[in-house]
Amino acid sequence: MSRKRPGSMSLWTIIESLQRRLERQGLARDVIDAAVVAALAQAMNGAARA
Repeated sequence: MSRKRPGSMSLWTIIESLQRRLERQGLARDVIDAAVVAALAQAMNGAARA
């Protein structure tokens, strides 16, 4: 079994963390989903340009 570097996070962990943070701020679930999709799209667009 491979071992992760200390402090490394999976994409899934980052998404869940973002969702929990937005939930604590009181945002509606559909707003949270849209924010997660927008963040992923922005990250992928940035990665494609690099």
